[in-house]
Amino acid sequence: MDDAQLFIMAAQHAGFGAEAAAATLAWARGFLGDSGQPGQRLYIFRSASHGTGTGELSAASPPARPRMLLAFRNADTALSFAQKAGLGLAPRLASMGIGHLLAALIQRPSITTLIVADDDDAPLRAGLPVGVRIERSALLDQLQIADCRL
Repeated sequence: MDDAQLFIMAAQHAGFGAEAAAATLAWARGFLGDSGQPGQRLYIFRSASHGTGTGELSAASPPARPRMLLAFRNADTALSFAQKAGLGLAPRLASMGIGHLLAALIQRPSITTLIVADDDDAPLRAGLPVGVRIERSALLDQLQIADCRL
């Protein structure tokens, strides 16, 4: 299953039509500029889940603080950020397409934002690199708008 199909399937499971999902994916690719072109891969850090220790958290009860996906356009920039931020000696990177990342925004309410970091060494803002942000609420709004038009 390709990246676009993954996003379309996730949107359909959330109650949106396939055409609305395709239109929203095109919107997101345009919004992200060069990083959102079909076939373009983005890099995120894989980390172990840090639970509360109770073992009672479920998908229905999100963690106390919102989570975000931080993606980079190339692996070198991601590793450079990891070194500056002190994320360990061997951070694990995963390569994903934009459709996969947007599907995570739809499927996991605890993830509220996708940030695609700029390629330059800009100063950090609140400990995060500067970049393009897609909020979960904006993504769902775009799906709703596209669904109503089609």
